[in-house]
Amino acid sequence: MFQIQRTRSFWLSVVLAVAAGIVYCSWPLGYWLNPAVSRRGLASELEALHQPYNWVFILLDVLSGIFISGLALLLWKRSHDVVHRTVLVNFALFGILTLVDALMPMNCDPSLRVCPALSHQPLLILHGIASILASVCLFVSAVLVWWVKRQQTGSFIMSTLMAGWTLFGIFSVYFFFHPGPGYLAQHYYITLCSVWVILFPLMVTPKPQKPKLELDYEREAVVR
Repeated sequence: MFQIQRTRSFWLSVVLAVAAGIVYCSWPLGYWLNPAVSRRGLASELEALHQPYNWVFILLDVLSGIFISGLALLLWKRSHDVVHRTVLVNFALFGILTLVDALMPMNCDPSLRVCPALSHQPLLILHGIASILASVCLFVSAVLVWWVKRQQTGSFIMSTLMAGWTLFGIFSVYFFFHPGPGYLAQHYYITLCSVWVILFPLMVTPKPQKPKLELDYEREAVVR
């Protein structure tokens, strides 16, 4: 799995990953452009149709979706096995669904006001479905990479990310039964996802292996 050498296209994928991770993690910008929503509502509500600077957050999510999809495409060109391609498909779907989600902004802020019933808000339903599916796809990509790298270089990083997702699950269950600052848990989750996006090309691409002759020479030098 992951038989990709670290070439120029790899370093381009690293640049795309860093750019995607930075623009995806846009919630800190909300405390500057729209503090009223950031201190009480969810990140998606920064993109709501009537919110100030909503276009900024929509644009950032659209850009992250484009960067992530482009990153998956770059890595796809030299992928060969089923597991690797499954990882890349899920990662690309995360980018595409993030883009779709951003292009269907809310027309009401459920965390800040009483909204009409969901039956009267088909756009909000589609927005929610896209958002949930995007999260599932990203999580699947991380789980598959973690499973493959359990005894390889990078296993500690992947295990730490898995622990981070587990912690988010605990936070989510807690805030479901005990209403509180759930937006803080979402900020943590978005940051965690951004870290995974940035690390993605590094985790799915192994370091180039030394030629066999060079390895044999080094072994002989050690013996001598």
